[in-house]
Amino acid sequence: MAKQDRAIRTRQTILGAAARVFEEHGYQAATITEILTTAGVTKGALYFHFESKEDLAHGVLSEQDQRLTVPDRACKIQEVVDVIML
Repeated sequence: MAKQDRAIRTRQTILGAAARVFEEHGYQAATITEILTTAGVTKGALYFHFESKEDLAHGVLSEQDQRLTVPDRACKIQEVVDVIML
């Protein structure tokens, strides 16, 4: 297993754990400790990928934006509304 592959998997694990913790507790109440426990990674691993809780939240949002898919709609206005709502 290459270091790069492991780093990518670790980053994805951290993002997934952060997304769950943010969803369950909200951003303000979520703690780095809770995210670390959920992800099963060390503090060093987290801070290797993300500088702060805010940076981590931006990572979660960015990851969600990349997965956002809206089906084509006959009415383009509805498509815009769907994108905004998602």
